[in-house]
Amino acid sequence: MRHLVSTAALLAILAGCSGATGSEGPDEFSVIPQRPLIIPDTNALPVPQPGGTNPADLDPRAQAIRALGGRSAGN
Repeated sequence: MRHLVSTAALLAILAGCSGATGSEGPDEFSVIPQRPLIIPDTNALPVPQPGGTNPADLDPRAQAIRALGGRSAGN
């Protein structure tokens, strides 16, 4: 019985050391680059406008157009 338990434990340890380590490296398409931090000239905050947009929000459609070499509507 003791031999059976130690053999099962050894097999469990060896199964954890299989060749599939997943060390292919990071997936470059799963990383979303962030825009650089914008430091204003003054510390005054702009007055919020109803229905206005956040300048830090990402616009995926415009970014895709620029990445493919086109021009977005804003540029």
